[in-house]
Amino acid sequence: MGNNIQFNIELIIDEYSNYVYKIVDNVIGTSLPYQDKEEIVADVFYLLWKNQNNIKSNLKSYIGTIARNCSYEKLRKNKITFEYDETQCINETIDYDHLLIMKEKISKLSEDEKTIFNMYYVEGLKIKDISKKTNKNISAIKIKLFRIRKKLKEDI
Repeated sequence: MGNNIQFNIELIIDEYSNYVYKIVDNVIGTSLPYQDKEEIVADVFYLLWKNQNNIKSNLKSYIGTIARNCSYEKLRKNKITFEYDETQCINETIDYDHLLIMKEKISKLSEDEKTIFNMYYVEGLKIKDISKKTNKNISAIKIKLFRIRKKLKEDI
């Protein structure tokens, strides 16, 4: 059975590697080098193999979720955040025009959204910790983060 599992994992890798890379690339963008993106892709398939008995949903959506989570975790571990004031960007590796656009979009978020955004993306807190600090249930935090991401992706 070990050979059969290995064969199936190889088929899954062949079929979904481009899909996983696109997700990783969309999340990471230019924040990390290509090698880190490749490492995340490898981690996704390792975690898929390791947790194959826990898959209860559509395989493609399960893989997509792992890819997004691994990407966000890698950004948090590398502390890819930025600090800024009104006139200056501290992290010069971020495109200044992009920073201004994001700053404008973030300024349009509600105070509650800004708080959750900062806790999750800047402070790197886990959703359950944000839930405890804000006295909101976990699903409410997940929905807020989804809506925040949606707002930040929209054109100004």
